[in-house]
Amino acid sequence: MDPPELTNFGSLVRFALSLEDAAVSFFEGLATVVMGEELQGLVRELADQHRQRRKVLEQTRARVNEMILEPISGLDGGRYVFDAGPADRTEATARGVSLEETAARFYSESATVAKALLAEAARAFRKFGEDSARNAVRLRMAPR
Repeated sequence: MDPPELTNFGSLVRFALSLEDAAVSFFEGLATVVMGEELQGLVRELADQHRQRRKVLEQTRARVNEMILEPISGLDGGRYVFDAGPADRTEATARGVSLEETAARFYSESATVAKALLAEAARAFRKFGEDSARNAVRLRMAPR
C-alpha cells in the first residue's frame, strides 16, 4: 500500500475506508490459515469489527457532507465586520490591530462551532484508535 496523501478531511476518510477494507480482507484471509479455535475466533471477530467500522465511516462521511449545508448558530456576523480599506499613517497601526482582533475573535468563535460539528468524526477516529491498540494486545497475547 502506498503512503496516503492526507491533505484534507476527504482524503483522510477515503484512506480510513481503504484501511478498513484492507483489514477486513486481511483478517478474513488470516482466519483460514491460523491454527486454534480461539485465534480463529479472534481474527473473525476483528474482521467483523473492521467491517462495522467501515459502516460507521460511511455514515460519518455522509454526515460531514451534510454539515457543509447545515445551519449554524451562535455566531453574529456583525461582530466580524472590519474596515480593510486604505489607511493613512496615523490610523494604520490601530486599524491593523482592529483587523487582527476581529480575525482572532472570528476564528476563535468559529472553532467552537466547527469543533461541535466535527466532534462526531473525532470521536469515531479516537474510538477506532483505542480499539485497534487493544486488538494489537489481544493478538499479541493470543495462543498460537
